[in-house]
Amino acid sequence: MEFYFLLFLAGLAGGLFSGLLGVGGGLVYILILPAAFIHIGIPVQEIAQYTVANSILGTFFAASFGTVNHIGNKEFYPKAILIISLSAIIASLLTLNFIVNTPFYSKEVFNIVVIILLVIMLLSTLRNAQRQKFFVERIRFIKRFFGFTGVSAGTVAALTGLGGGIIIIPFLSEGLRMEIRKAKTISLGVISITSLSMVLFNMFQQPMFPLDIPHTGYIVFQVSIPIIIGTLISATFGVKLSRRISVSTISYLFSTFVLIVILKKLFELI
Repeated sequence: MEFYFLLFLAGLAGGLFSGLLGVGGGLVYILILPAAFIHIGIPVQEIAQYTVANSILGTFFAASFGTVNHIGNKEFYPKAILIISLSAIIASLLTLNFIVNTPFYSKEVFNIVVIILLVIMLLSTLRNAQRQKFFVERIRFIKRFFGFTGVSAGTVAALTGLGGGIIIIPFLSEGLRMEIRKAKTISLGVISITSLSMVLFNMFQQPMFPLDIPHTGYIVFQVSIPIIIGTLISATFGVKLSRRISVSTISYLFSTFVLIVILKKLFELI
């Protein structure tokens, strides 16, 4: 019972961070999922694959509820979301098929990839936080730039299970000087669409090692359902909270949690 309660708490935290930061909740999920899968006997050779797949599932629900809330408040940008999502879907599915869901992508490789990407994003976010109050929004809907953003976000989402928001938000806020709240809204929309495609893909995959517990492809519902329930409870609250907190505070909160994840993954490697 304690095991499922911890997963539920992870869902609460993931949903809150998703609505608040626009990154989909994966930063929380990838902290707890590897330990959860070891606990229920998932072969260590496929911990990375199960972690990515189930983190993306939780991320889908977290981002979707945040997006619904934004739509209700007339904060929705379908053109940007669609363009970025199309390229993100292609990149994410190719990455899953040819890199992640292969024997090469071990837990150690997964941790190294997560650490490298998060260090880059941490430095970028801290630099961005210092400049937020001087930003002047001058957005141009450049299809080529959005396409590049989508490819980068989709690749990172598939490699890490983080959903792609850690790429989308810095790219839009720095590359287009987009106000971070708008970038966060677009990020949640893109994550909703992209993560759904990855969830469906992973449900029809054949794991390399047989399991004695119920599963659908790489999706293990006894682990993911408590996370989803917690996520659904807190995601809307996170969106509401983000409207009451300054942009720089959101950036520093994001940076703090990224640092926690980096330290945790370094500890796992050691």
